[in-house]
Amino acid sequence: MNFRLKNMKNIILTASIMFLLFSCRSNVELSMERGEYFYNVDRLEDATLEYNKVINYYADDSSLDNKSIKILANAHHNLAVIWFKRGYQSEDATEKMSYLGIAGVEAKRSYYLHPKDLYKQTWDKIQKAIKQ
Repeated sequence: MNFRLKNMKNIILTASIMFLLFSCRSNVELSMERGEYFYNVDRLEDATLEYNKVINYYADDSSLDNKSIKILANAHHNLAVIWFKRGYQSEDATEKMSYLGIAGVEAKRSYYLHPKDLYKQTWDKIQKAIKQ
C-alpha cells in the first residue's frame, strides 16, 4: 500500500511538472496577447509598448525560426495598423503624415519578413492614404 501511494505521488508530481512546462507561454506570446487586448479596448499606447517589446526581443537575433519570424512580422503589422489608425484620428496634417509614414515603414517590415496577403493589403492601403 505504501509503495502504491509513493508511486502515485511520483506520477502526479511528474505530470504536474510536465503540464507546467508545456502549458506556459513565452513572454513574447504574452506580450502579443496583451497588445491585442489593449488594441481592442482602444489603449493604443499600451498596445504599441507591448508590440515594441516583441520587436525588441528579436532585435539582436539574426537566425530566427519560422515561428519567430511570423510573430515578429505580426508585431510589425499590428503596429502598422495602430499608427494608421492614429494617423486617421489626427486633426493635424503634419502629425497625420508622420503617423502614416511610421505605419508605412511598419507595414513594409511585416511584409518583407513574412510575405502575406494581409500584410501587403495593409501596406497598399497605407501607401494610398499617404498619396491622398
